[in-house]
Amino acid sequence: MAFLRFTKLVLKTAFLLFSNQSPYSASDTVNRTRTPTTITKGSNITKPGCQRKCGNLTVPYPFGIGLGSSDSHMRIKNWVATSCYNQLGNWTRGNLVSISLAQYFSFSDMNKFTIVGCDDLALISGKEGRNFTSGCVSLCSKKDDLLDGYCSGIGCCQTSIPEGLQKFSVALGSLDNHTGVWSFDPCGYAFLGEEDSFIFRTSDLSDLTFENRTTENVPIVLDWAIGTQNCTESQKSNDVACHQNSKCIDSDNGHRCGCFDGYEGNPYLDPGCKG
Repeated sequence: MAFLRFTKLVLKTAFLLFSNQSPYSASDTVNRTRTPTTITKGSNITKPGCQRKCGNLTVPYPFGIGLGSSDSHMRIKNWVATSCYNQLGNWTRGNLVSISLAQYFSFSDMNKFTIVGCDDLALISGKEGRNFTSGCVSLCSKKDDLLDGYCSGIGCCQTSIPEGLQKFSVALGSLDNHTGVWSFDPCGYAFLGEEDSFIFRTSDLSDLTFENRTTENVPIVLDWAIGTQNCTESQKSNDVACHQNSKCIDSDNGHRCGCFDGYEGNPYLDPGCKG
């Protein structure tokens, strides 16, 4: 019986992810919204350890001030899929998430798809640049089952994404609408975010600020590139943007430049990097 209910949950969640319709009743879907977002530029997040300003001058990330401040990645603000229930198991609020990136950007494999909750299944579907579908199940029966710092399927579950992904959608479902765990876990959450920025805590399940806290503190990491050709293709067409004392580095959607070891500066502008 449990397997049958689980199978129905997977099918219901997949239906929610891949269609514009909803498997929930009209009363359930009043507050259920899909959050479609297109990212065209990075948000105001600085690489850890780097200055963002020099006087009145703001240097946008992934560039920066000081040694090692530039990077091949950008960090943007997060979005969290949420599904909350009352004590009777009635759905009360939540949202789905769908994010698209502009050209030259892709979601880094430094991110993990993460589900937090004790009665939850979430699916992530990727498109544009890399098509894939994956999911994760997070279950537990009592709070004592949980361990801080562990995200292996008991209260928290994580899975990887492929490189080159430029668009993804997330759908979140529950096996028993949290009726058996509501006293300490009224909501389920799913998000894509930087693995190193998130550490699971048992208190996350009952913390009603978890969604906002994750949105602000667990960024999504993006890979970026210039042009649409890799290094070999760019060199053949004499279209490499790298200047003196710098190297061309292949990226998912093109290429980027970096200074040779022992050199610093901007490899994209003359005279390039300096020793």
